Amino acid sequence: MDLLKLLKHKIQLAQRLSLSDWFTLTEAWWRLIFFHFALFVTSYDRLDDSTRAADSSTRREARAQAGAEAEHLHKLIHYAAQIHLIPMTCLVKSLTLKKMLNKQNIPAQIRIGAHKDQGTLRAHAWVEVGKTPIGEADNVAEKFNIFDAVNLNNRKFI
Repeated sequence: MDLLKLLKHKIQLAQRLSLSDWFTLTEAWWRLIFFHFALFVTSYDRLDDSTRAADSSTRREARAQAGAEAEHLHKLIHYAAQIHLIPMTCLVKSLTLKKMLNKQNIPAQIRIGAHKDQGTLRAHAWVEVGKTPIGEADNVAEKFNIFDAVNLNNRKFI
């Protein structure tokens, strides 16, 4: 019976989506699979660079409207990740969200952090618009030690 309730809930969610949401969901599905496999063959730095907006002169400042759009987009990407056969990681979802936000001229940054939880190292990636985490608890940055952006591709190691 629980399976029937779950299916009914998913159908109700699907019925609430607009045609535009369905197109966005489809785009998110394809971008998720692209970033999933791209992480196997290229560096994170290269993928993060590929998510930057091309023209920064028309980018919007982080404001309430951009935050609401970002939250809605995060929700659609979450739905797209749920219907994949491949489990999608937070990093893949973050790369997808950042790419799709920057496509809408909403400036976004990926944050990656780690912390120890009962002797186990845990890592997490999320997206911020301005200083606001999208689809995360407001205190997510306090729970993780955030890695500083370091580009290792241009460094020489002896």
